[in-house]
Amino acid sequence: MILFCEECGQRNSITLTPSLVENNSFTCQFCHFNSPFPFLDQERQSTGSNPGITWEPEMLRLGPEAKKEEQRFQLIFKVTEIQAPELSVEPFQDFAHLITVEKTASDSFTVIVNPIGTDDILPPGSESIGLIYCEEHLMSWGTIKIAYEEQVVASAEEEEEEKEDEIRSFGQKKSRKARDGNYEILHQQLDEYKTQLHQAKTTSFRLQKELSIRRQVMDNQDCGILFINLEQRIVYANPVFLKRTGYSLKAIQSKRIDQVIRLTDCDCTLKEAMKQSVHQDKWEGRAFLKDAIRQGNWQDGEDPEQSEEKPSIISFKFSDGHEEGQEKGFICLLHLEESLTPSSPLKWGAQNNPGNHLSSELTYDALTGLVDRPSFQQYLEDSIQAAQEDQSKIGLLYVDLDHFKRINQIFGPGFGDKILCSVSTILQQCGQEAGADLVARLSGDEFALILPPPSDKKNIEDLAEKIMERFRTPVNNESRAILIRPSIGFSLYPDDGETPLDVLRNADTAMEAAKSEGGNKICSWNTGMKVQAAQSLYLENDLRQAVADDGLINFYQPQINLLDGSICGMEALARWIHPVKGLISPAAFIPIAESTGLIEKLGIDLVRQACLQGKKWRDMGFRKFIMAVNISGRLLRRRDLFYQIMSCIESTGFPPHALEVEFTEGVLIENMDFTVDLINKLRAEGIKLAIDDFGTGYSSLSYLQHLQVDKIKIDRSFITNVTTNNTDAAITLGIIAIAQNLHFRVIAEGIETEEHLFFLQKNQCHEGQGFLFSPPIPEKEMTGLLLRDCSVALNHKRMIDKFYSIKA
Repeated sequence: MILFCEECGQRNSITLTPSLVENNSFTCQFCHFNSPFPFLDQERQSTGSNPGITWEPEMLRLGPEAKKEEQRFQLIFKVTEIQAPELSVEPFQDFAHLITVEKTASDSFTVIVNPIGTDDILPPGSESIGLIYCEEHLMSWGTIKIAYEEQVVASAEEEEEEKEDEIRSFGQKKSRKARDGNYEILHQQLDEYKTQLHQAKTTSFRLQKELSIRRQVMDNQDCGILFINLEQRIVYANPVFLKRTGYSLKAIQSKRIDQVIRLTDCDCTLKEAMKQSVHQDKWEGRAFLKDAIRQGNWQDGEDPEQSEEKPSIISFKFSDGHEEGQEKGFICLLHLEESLTPSSPLKWGAQNNPGNHLSSELTYDALTGLVDRPSFQQYLEDSIQAAQEDQSKIGLLYVDLDHFKRINQIFGPGFGDKILCSVSTILQQCGQEAGADLVARLSGDEFALILPPPSDKKNIEDLAEKIMERFRTPVNNESRAILIRPSIGFSLYPDDGETPLDVLRNADTAMEAAKSEGGNKICSWNTGMKVQAAQSLYLENDLRQAVADDGLINFYQPQINLLDGSICGMEALARWIHPVKGLISPAAFIPIAESTGLIEKLGIDLVRQACLQGKKWRDMGFRKFIMAVNISGRLLRRRDLFYQIMSCIESTGFPPHALEVEFTEGVLIENMDFTVDLINKLRAEGIKLAIDDFGTGYSSLSYLQHLQVDKIKIDRSFITNVTTNNTDAAITLGIIAIAQNLHFRVIAEGIETEEHLFFLQKNQCHEGQGFLFSPPIPEKEMTGLLLRDCSVALNHKRMIDKFYSIKA
């Protein structure tokens, strides 16, 4: 089970053992603090249950037969406020040998109580406590009691003795009944207190986790941070400030702010500065620090005995503590001027404009502590202005994390936030080693780094390579190692742009180029990208108009039965005939349709078009074929997809059993829960399902067993070299074997040579498609092909000759 330490808030993986219950505490694996076991109080009694989890029955009662016979109970759970709970049930301590538990479903368990015999562990009238908990949600838990009540038929002598005992103890029972009533009231009150205590512990653990995250963010800042109360005493100082001054946290907490900081402006006192921050939201200036080694005292009119030769940039911001539990006071940030490189924009601005205090104007991202986008843009603008005056060069790196949304989808946004904090720390470390001026978070998973003069293409590439090298090692978080893959684009001022907007846009474009090549790459801006970007923009505008006007059509590629050479199906493939540019490749317009969301309308329109054309062919007498259509990942996110597909079928009159819907492996896995539900609904209507591009994605039997599909398609990348590459041949044979064992039909795409055909036919591949038979063709040509297809049981030569003659 997972337990959180009360001291440091870290997750601990703990095994439920008798010693854990006996000691009523566990030792944190990180800080070695002994935290109390949250399910028991000091008397090792249950502290109650969380309202998020209930079950029936709450008490498992054993009858007299339990002495010799096995007893079975069915526990049914109801869980609220938790998504996909992973429940577990375990017996406590010495009862483990009497009780076993079997999970029968996601919301039910079978509890088996072994024959108790003469075991004195569970005598009549006693209760055993079992623990129910949710593995990933510690505070959703409870206990269930197992009571044994033995009924024995007494002899005549025993009955007589019982009567005498009853008469003798009548008075005692009367007084005991009153005591029992009082005890019941006290017991109820105690249960209420235990529940309140448990809820308080729940809140405490949550706050400890939040505090741990905030402390991690604060400790990884590159500036000094103080919190000062209304009496001007220092309440908190982060490690950066403590290191610069030499004080310990305990020592600094006994100091007033004026004992460690003095403003350079003699006309303004610290008290006045903080007072101004209350009314002006923020006050900024410069100050000297005094360290703990130099024990001189500052007096009015005397020069400060500071620990640093250059002043720090200081800012005060008032916090009114409007939320419950917050303290009123002042947040103080201190940045060393020399932390910016000598050629940084701040120094250039100081030379040309003494009033330009750029660093003091920076604002920061609340999650990562990096500079936020508005401050980054201002910093970049000032940096380029200074570089322009000095005739120097500035480098800009744009970093994006590939497929970061998957992390949030799989592990949750809280986990994703922690990964972003870890990524920020890595980028700061890489930037600091390379002499970067600034590291900023621009949006969710996008970051930027500015390299000051003298910068050139080699410096930027070295930093980009350093970042890529660092991310080749997984990022560890909560005992999970996550491999982060960045895409990096960079540009150089003034070579790749003369304005801040141009430099930023071009770095962003280079990054997008890296992602379009599969991600996890480094790309530099070049003028060709500008042309490509313009062409892409024009193409996007034309595509929007074409989708609105229903200007895209389907081409059809026949699917051939490899046993008799007949056309057993066809795949509808989107094509765009541009009025000026002619036929445009799907590789050019499908990614644009995906990224802009046009694929949602386009995909449904093409499914409807395929059904309509399929109905026309069936009306012509061609009924022995399946119409295959592709569903994209973007389209699969639509929760009304099932009803959209059914609308296409009903509006065109195309029979559901003649339609086959194809999904790629990646799309299936990313949306597994929804996909399984969708597949079940489609199959219930008679629609067939196929997995496209099989072998290129996850290719795991663990997901195939959850999907009731009819067909899998071997990707063309394996067929291309199937007769010359042993690995591709082995994979192809393996896929065919998997399909046959799971009773799926299997089709190979990309058949281009006779050798491909003979290999697949020899190894009992059911169907195939490829340029050997026919490329994707318009509906008119497909009609002609259907009219010529009247043969069965053709040998290989006749089949090949037929299709060659048709194509000719």
